[in-house]
Parts: sequence; C-alpha cells; structure tokens
Amino acid sequence: MEKKIMILQKFSSFKIVLFYTTVSAVYIFTSDYFLELLIPNINLLSKLQTIKGLAFILITAILLYILVKRNIYKISSYYQEIIDIKQLSDKQSIQSTEEYISLFNHSPLPMWLFDTETLRFILVNEAACSHYGFSQEEYMSMTLKDIRPKEDILLLEEMLALSLKTNSSLSTIVRHQKKNGEIIQVKVKTCFVAFNGKKLRLASAVDITAEMNTQKKLTESNSRLQIASEIASLGYWTNDLVKSEIQWSDEMHRIFETDPKTFELTLEAIVNRFHPDERLKFNTQTFSNFDEKNIIESEQRIITDSGKIKWILERIHLIKDHNNVPIKLEGIAVDITKRKLHEQEIWESNERFKLLTKATIEAIIDWDIDSKTVFWGDGFHSLLGYDLSKTDNRLWSSNIHPEDRKKVLSNLNRALKDPTKQNFNAEFRFLKANRDVAYVQHRSVLIRDINGKVTRVLGAMIDLTDTLERMRKIEMQNKVLKDISWTQSHMARAPLANILGLINLMKDNKSLGINDENLIDYISESANKLDDIIRDIVKKSAETNNIE
Repeated sequence: MEKKIMILQKFSSFKIVLFYTTVSAVYIFTSDYFLELLIPNINLLSKLQTIKGLAFILITAILLYILVKRNIYKISSYYQEIIDIKQLSDKQSIQSTEEYISLFNHSPLPMWLFDTETLRFILVNEAACSHYGFSQEEYMSMTLKDIRPKEDILLLEEMLALSLKTNSSLSTIVRHQKKNGEIIQVKVKTCFVAFNGKKLRLASAVDITAEMNTQKKLTESNSRLQIASEIASLGYWTNDLVKSEIQWSDEMHRIFETDPKTFELTLEAIVNRFHPDERLKFNTQTFSNFDEKNIIESEQRIITDSGKIKWILERIHLIKDHNNVPIKLEGIAVDITKRKLHEQEIWESNERFKLLTKATIEAIIDWDIDSKTVFWGDGFHSLLGYDLSKTDNRLWSSNIHPEDRKKVLSNLNRALKDPTKQNFNAEFRFLKANRDVAYVQHRSVLIRDINGKVTRVLGAMIDLTDTLERMRKIEMQNKVLKDISWTQSHMARAPLANILGLINLMKDNKSLGINDENLIDYISESANKLDDIIRDIVKKSAETNNIE
C-alpha cells in the first residue's frame, strides 16, 4: 500500500501540468521551426499553423483526457483499496475487541479495567465477581480503593502515582479485601490499555493466599524442625558418590564435636572418628546391606577428639539412578548416648532384680499393664511348684482359691481405679501346682503415670501355711497351759488347803488329848482328790508335748 501511495504522489496534479507544459512547448517550437523551414509561402504557412494549432489542441486534449482518466482511475482504485482496508481494519478491530472482551470475561483470573484518574471500575470480569463476592452492578459504583483494606489505601495511592509518573506497568504483591471482609494476598499486574478511545489501566490478580500460608507454614515448620533437630541432637548428612562430596549439617558437627571451619569432610577423617570395632563396617563399594527400601539403621559408637565415647543412631538411605546404580547416600544421626547409658542402668537393675527374685523366699510378680506382660519370679516354682516355661498371664488370678477369688479380684480392681491408692495388700488361699491349698500374704506397689493411671504393679506373695500352722499349735499349747495354770491355781489349792487345815486341827486336838479318827479319813479323801488333780495336770502336760 505504501508503494502505491508513493506512485500517487509522483503523479500529482502539479507534475501532470508540468509534463503537459513541457511537451506543448517542445511541440510548438519544433513544429514552427520545421514549417518555416519547409513552407516559404506565408499564407500557406499561416493556414498550416492554424491547422497545426487546432491539431495540437485536439491531440493535447485527447492526451490530457487519457492522462487524467488514467490518473483518476488509479486514484479511485487506490482510494477504494484504502476504503476496503479501513473497513477490514474496522471489522478486525471490532472482532478483536469482541475477542478481547470475551477473553477478559472468561479469564480464570480476576481482571478489572479502571480509570487512572478516578480509579472507578469501567469493566470487571466474571472471575472478579465470583472470587471477591461483588456483583457487576456493585462494581460499577465502586473504586479500586473499595477492594483494598483501609490501612493499605495510602500505599495504593503512592504506587499508582509513581506508576503514572513513570508511565510504567505494575507487578507487585498486595492485600485485597473481599465483600465478606476476608483479607487475601494477591499478586497484581497492571498495564495501560486503550478502550473506547480512553486510556485505562488493566489489572489482573492471582490469589496467592494459600501459597503464602503454605510458605509461612513451611518456614515455621523448617524453623521448628531446626529447633527440634537441635533439641533431639539430630544431624543430617549426604555423600555424593559421583562427585565424592560429603556435606554435614551443623548438628552433625555438634554431635561429633568437630569445628566446621577446620574439620575436613573426607571419608577417612569421618571413619577415624568411629570406634575401632565400628570401622570395619565401612565399605563404600558394596551396598548389599541395604534392604528393598534402600534404608538401613544401626547404632554405633564414636570417639571425639577429647576421648569421649558417644553412641549414635544412624538411618542411611541409598539413592540410585535409572540404571539402578548407587549415586548418593544420605542419612541422619541422633545422639543416643544418654539412652544407651540409661539402658545399661536398666539392664543392670533388671539383672539385680532377677538375682533378687532367685534369692528371695517370696513369689515375685511384675505386671506391666501397658505392654500386657507379666514376669513371674522363681518363687512361683520353688514355693508353689509351677513350671514357669508353661505359664501365662493368668497364673495368679486363675489359681486364687475359688472361695476367695471374687473378693480378692474385686478389691484389686477397686485399688487400681482409686488414684489415691499406692498399695494393694491381701491374705487369701492360693492353689499350688499340685492343687494343695497354701495360705498366702500378697503385698504389691501400684505404679501410676502423671494422670493417675496404673501402668505397672510390683508384688510379692509369701506362703504363710507353715507359719499359720505353727501359730495354731502355739495357740493350742497356750490354751492347755492356761487350763493347767487354772487347775493349779484353783482346783489343786482347795484339797491342799483342806489337808493343811485338817493337819492343824489334829495338832490342836492332840494337844488337848482328843483323838478323832474321822480327821484321818478327811485327810485321806483330800489327798486322793489332790492326787487326781495332779494326775490330770500331768496328763495335760503330756498333751502339750504331743502337739507338733
């Protein structure tokens, strides 16, 4: 089109007239010269010049007609093309505007067209209405300030003023406010556009509230993880098998008590920090120890530069490439020294407990309620005759004498449920392995957690059968001795007093010269009664000696 316009410019009216004038002048002077040269007759020359002039007028008129017609035709065609192009352009512009409006309305992102001076909304799309809760009619009476928190309006004005001053677009993260008052974080982009002959600003927003919240939670989680790692003495390390590059977290250095600035992270230097018995396990060429999940766990000893021995728990993960070739090792290490020392103390305590259960004459019971396990001491075998290799958790409860079982178990349950109870004591009959009945005394300690729930019961049973039998015999002997004592103090005293009285009476009669034969009979009778009483005492004494 530009080429055609240039051709039109070349054949403008001025150039046509100039061309015509030049051609006419050349024709006139040239034709006059040749006529004067060839025609000597003046009258004939005059007539021929008149004819020449008329012919010139006719020829130039025809020529001018042809030139003007051609030029007008070309101009008409060019203008028609211009009109067609303009119509096509207008049509395309209308179509483009309609497509733009369609894209604008159906965009998944909230979008607004607003006036740069008044900030009033000119056009909003469906996403803006749906996401923010305002209708099209509500938006038409609002400005950009109405979707911003009040405390952010000053910042909005400053940003827009700077953008207008520099005639630049905006791309930033701001806060928007929905109709329900909810504050959201959005990433806004704006640019200048021409719409209906006016210069407006187009804005689009991406709600990144969830992303920001997730990022915030991730940051907080990483912070908590870092703190937890420090509290738990949890270190992280990687070993790039391809690059032969090892990396340690700060906590790894704290566990190994090394200086991250000076300690050289080489496999040799790290291996040398392990206990000699553990160093044999290191072999970077073989990975047969890894299971199907490519993870192994182990407890190992390390030695610090100060000579301190520590225990660490390691979990190592093996990473392989698509060809199943190991390319990287990564793992965590936890300082478990305190736990191992505590386990050692517990083991020693358990060993002492086991020795104590063997040495004591009591039947020891250790009932771990949480794990639902019971340890039966050797007394259940030595005192009660049970084979401990064939017992279950109900050994104690199922062998309480049937007549005592309900009462004992009921009292035990009440003690377990009462958070104020720290002990459970009872005396009852218990069936031995041979089904003999033993009278036992049960004493136990109830161990509770911070909530008062019993988690463990430690108890012991003593067989009181022999003791009770001895007490029964002693009581029987005491009863016999009491009878002897009563007989001696009451029954034996009466005939003895009679004998003594009769003897004194005989002495008195003798001094008076009286001889009473009846007194001798009375003395004999009392003596016989005393003899019977003595015989009874001897018999009862013999019975006490026969009590076993």
